[in-house]
Amino acid sequence: MQVDDNYPGLQEKLKKAKKMLKQSQKKDYYKILGVARNAKKQEIIKAYRKLARQWHPDNFKDEKEKKSAEKKFIEIASAKEVLSDPEKRKQFDAGVDPLDPEAQQGGGHGHHHGNPFGGGGFSFHYGGGGGHDFHGEF
Repeated sequence: MQVDDNYPGLQEKLKKAKKMLKQSQKKDYYKILGVARNAKKQEIIKAYRKLARQWHPDNFKDEKEKKSAEKKFIEIASAKEVLSDPEKRKQFDAGVDPLDPEAQQGGGHGHHHGNPFGGGGFSFHYGGGGGHDFHGEF
């Protein structure tokens, strides 16, 4: 198949088609909660509560069922997190999963990867020893 690069709007349409394909292969938070794309926040919260009660891992005795329910419960919570937050929902509707770290890489969304405080790690030590007066430092 030969494509005419001079076709008006071709690149934009290809870009949109690729985005839609990628989105179709990802989680659909609307489908997870069973709500319409134009659902109001109240509907989203109501659907979340119903499903969270149904799929809470504590409702299951069998370990295999409990693990399965745990995965479903996490999906439900993720869907609620995205769809009840206007900014995350806007990103999701634009084809970007705001909870997918891979989707955030190089996206220029201002998210930091790794240590959010920069630099190397830090350590925090509990316990007495040495007779150090913590309150004396202030």
